Amino acid sequence: MVDFFYSNQLRYRISRHLLYWLSFNLFLAFIWGSTGESYQIHLTVQALLWPARIFVVYGTLYVLIPKFFLKRNLFVFGISYIIWLLLVTIFVQRTVWQYSRSFFFPDWKNYDMFNVTEIMGNVFDLNLAAVFPLVFVFVKFYNAEQKKYLTLEREQYKSELNQLRNQIHPHFLFNTLNNLYSLILKKSDEAEDALIRLSGLMRYMLYEANVPKVPLSKEIEYLRNYIDLEKLRLNASNTIHFTSSMNKDQEIAPFILMPFVENAFKHGISNDKVSTIEISIIANKDLLTMTVYNTKKINANQDNGEKTGVGLVNVQKRLELLYKDNYEMIRNETESHYKMELTLNLI
Repeated sequence: MVDFFYSNQLRYRISRHLLYWLSFNLFLAFIWGSTGESYQIHLTVQALLWPARIFVVYGTLYVLIPKFFLKRNLFVFGISYIIWLLLVTIFVQRTVWQYSRSFFFPDWKNYDMFNVTEIMGNVFDLNLAAVFPLVFVFVKFYNAEQKKYLTLEREQYKSELNQLRNQIHPHFLFNTLNNLYSLILKKSDEAEDALIRLSGLMRYMLYEANVPKVPLSKEIEYLRNYIDLEKLRLNASNTIHFTSSMNKDQEIAPFILMPFVENAFKHGISNDKVSTIEISIIANKDLLTMTVYNTKKINANQDNGEKTGVGLVNVQKRLELLYKDNYEMIRNETESHYKMELTLNLI
């Protein structure tokens, strides 16, 4: 059924046209039958008008619509259609009625071809034949435009998500390589363990997370490994707490939680004063709640420049794209601490 109405194959197009003209004639037959006038007169009139209807319908479908309507020149299309109707009507008035009334309708001696009422009657009659094809074409065009728009929107959506996700990776690598570099400088035995953890993170980042959704357990494991790597460079004045719990392994967009963790370490850790970071992730059925609390290091406001805010700006864009109305983020910031609570519906 869909192919019949929307396919451009020749057999479907011919079938649609035949069905339309058959239906239109049946409609006119119903109108004729309700007037009580002679069928012979009506049949003759309709037969005389048939060529004019063909001109109006197919001139509109195959000339005006491709030339103006499909190019979105709607004003010119409307004016051209009206002019086309009037030209065909004048042709009907000057030829069909002028030369046929003496043969078929000798009683129509008082017929005035320039009478406005008669002209408008013919305009209406010819326009009636074109209305249904025009409605069909407009609906088909609208559906095609909607489909094209949705396709472009999906492509733009995917492109933007990939771009935002790719922007996270260099930021993460910069921090992690800095951590590893400091361990190598100290000639720490933990450097080997750090390399193993880093390789695991890279594997997840390059291969396992290259999909729209990943298991929540994998994302939490990724965060835990990152936090463990960050801990390697901290001293005793820094306190890090990370807890997670879930009663069901839901799926989540990869790296959607990571910028909050990165932000806490970037702006909350200081070796010059006591620093605290508390991260909690609780997944109860389909509802995930992430809470991040961190003390602010000295001169945090000066350090919070454009580059440091890229991660949070990107993640908020991703949240809007992926979860729209299915998330809530509350921030609370003072001179001494920063707290963020994210509630995410994973359905």
